[in-house]
Amino acid sequence: MSEPTQHPELIAGALLVNPQGQVFVARFSKITGHYAVPGGHVEYGETVARALVREMEEETGLTPTRFHLLQVTERICPPLYKDGRHHLVYLDFVVDGWEGTLQLDGEELTDGRWLLPGDALALRLTHTTRRLIEYYVEVGPDGPVRYLPDDVHIAETV
Repeated sequence: MSEPTQHPELIAGALLVNPQGQVFVARFSKITGHYAVPGGHVEYGETVARALVREMEEETGLTPTRFHLLQVTERICPPLYKDGRHHLVYLDFVVDGWEGTLQLDGEELTDGRWLLPGDALALRLTHTTRRLIEYYVEVGPDGPVRYLPDDVHIAETV
């Protein structure tokens, strides 16, 4: 059995919100049967903002033009993520401006859907996407940034 990753991994997440107030979620290939927001790892030497732009371009074909941080969360050894031995720090942004045409990569994300936040919450979401959308519903697009540590007592999955 391999040793756990010895450092936290940063993940930039994008909660896309269209003018009708709908959020975008898509099936996430890394966790079968779950929906997630676009996003991915911050690479060494890359700013979080640049990672957000790169991940959105890679996964959705969109280039974000307006975004702000909404939530920072952690997952320590999430059971359904890869081998369950990672420490992930999520920096989740509300993205309400972008350029381009939505075109999913078909690898990490498929079956994209624009839904009102309450309807999105009815889907089987990854743990971090659920927490993000719930917080967005609670505080709205301009709510204060919050930090939410990992809760080892939560019975939900990633």
